[in-house]
Amino acid sequence: MRECNQRAFESGIYALIREGRMSERERQVAIHAMRKAEAIVEAILWMKEKVAALGDFFLKPSLKR
Repeated sequence: MRECNQRAFESGIYALIREGRMSERERQVAIHAMRKAEAIVEAILWMKEKVAALGDFFLKPSLKR
């Protein structure tokens, strides 16, 4: 996740990771896992929007809005 997004979530999970008792290596692994999870969620949401946009294309002409 970008640095600006990390600052936006200061009171969230990134703050908990930063304050937790763990080694620097464990902290980096946790942050990396959060970045991967966020990327997966963004990809799923992007696909959902694209499928929703294509939905009208596959409807019969009588069912289109």
